[in-house]
Amino acid sequence: MHKYITVFLIVVGFILASSAANAFDYKEWIPLLPESIGGLDKQGEPEGMNMEKSGQSMSTLKQEYSDGSGNDARLTIVTGTNAPGVREFKTLQQFNMETGERKVKTLDISGHKAVLDFNKKGGRSNLMIAPQEEILVVIETRSFDTEDALISMGNDVPLADIADSVE
Repeated sequence: MHKYITVFLIVVGFILASSAANAFDYKEWIPLLPESIGGLDKQGEPEGMNMEKSGQSMSTLKQEYSDGSGNDARLTIVTGTNAPGVREFKTLQQFNMETGERKVKTLDISGHKAVLDFNKKGGRSNLMIAPQEEILVVIETRSFDTEDALISMGNDVPLADIADSVE
């Protein structure tokens, strides 16, 4: 009897490990990508990746947007505790900062925690939004020179649908 219980526990462990390793597939986000954000239209096909390392999984999806006249942005969606940007987001949401070149502030976009990392001199700016604890949406651009323009891009992303996509 003890042998059967041990075998059962091992099988359950494998099932749980495999479901955690394959908890999400980036392809499920593709239909959720908006056709345009901030007046910029989708360009090309999205690029995605599912990865497992040391028992932890991560999924990422990137989509480029442009208006054809040099204005562009990249929308990235990631999930996973060690996903790029997740640690940075958690650190940045703890404070607000402003210098002559950069402004970092926490805010709320459509009911979700967000961090604006804005470059006042026209360099790369990021808007990071957490639709839920395990997901981060990042909009990266050099093309918008006002905070409001970058923030409004976040409102073009279906954040609630993205949040519901990962359980």
